[in-house]
Amino acid sequence: MIIACSLLTSDTTIILPILLFIGIITGIMKKDHLTESILTALIAFIIGSIIAFVISLITVYYTYGGLYAIAVIQYSLFSIIIYTIVGCIGDVIGHYILSELN
Repeated sequence: MIIACSLLTSDTTIILPILLFIGIITGIMKKDHLTESILTALIAFIIGSIIAFVISLITVYYTYGGLYAIAVIQYSLFSIIIYTIVGCIGDVIGHYILSELN
């Protein structure tokens, strides 16, 4: 879901709310303890963000050229960290939503 979200949305302002929603869904789906749920979301969002970054880097390189790809590389660490934090926050919210529903 992370890879599809980052590749299919062309508007960069909608990526963070969609990632928060994906985090909420994963928090609801994962019915373990909170720490296990956060750990799995952390790993999933790091791996998903890195894969989405590599795919978008290849796309930008072939579409716009090397200079734009360098700009994407410079912005990559910040975006991976922000996407991971937002996903983990969404996972915690989803875990608490599931506990309230039960």
